[in-house]
Amino acid sequence: MIVKEVMSQKVTTCSPDTTLESAALLMWNGDCGTVAVVDDESRVIGIITDRDICMAVALQHKPASEIQVQQVMSRHLFTCQPESNIMNALKTMSFQRVRRLPVTNDIGHVEGIISIEDIIACAERGRRGIQAPELSYDDTMTTLKAICRPHRAEGAALGSA
Repeated sequence: MIVKEVMSQKVTTCSPDTTLESAALLMWNGDCGTVAVVDDESRVIGIITDRDICMAVALQHKPASEIQVQQVMSRHLFTCQPESNIMNALKTMSFQRVRRLPVTNDIGHVEGIISIEDIIACAERGRRGIQAPELSYDDTMTTLKAICRPHRAEGAALGSA
């Protein structure tokens, strides 16, 4: 199974100078929790989540209309391509502990987005071995567990050692 078979092709995008208020409205209207941030040539340069918006407003003590996406977006992107094997996308999500991956073409234009929710919806029952599904519940749950592992627990363990 390849990423293109699982990804959502409808991707909400914004520019870096979009306000958090406008980005939140894009998420609301698009029924999504992530907006891909694109440059003037429509290449993905970052990603912003609903959590990023909430934390920025709470920590900066400013209205969302006064904060630009570029101030809080994640610039460290993890992406995949439409023809990538779904298992490679799962590995990236697990290792990087991200719930969503922008799907880009060779020149960085966004073609879709794949989320853990998309993967869960496509997962099938079955065990590895005879007639194993291409995307199993086990593979999906392993990825979900890796993504959901608390970041704070790691920091606490490192600080107490």
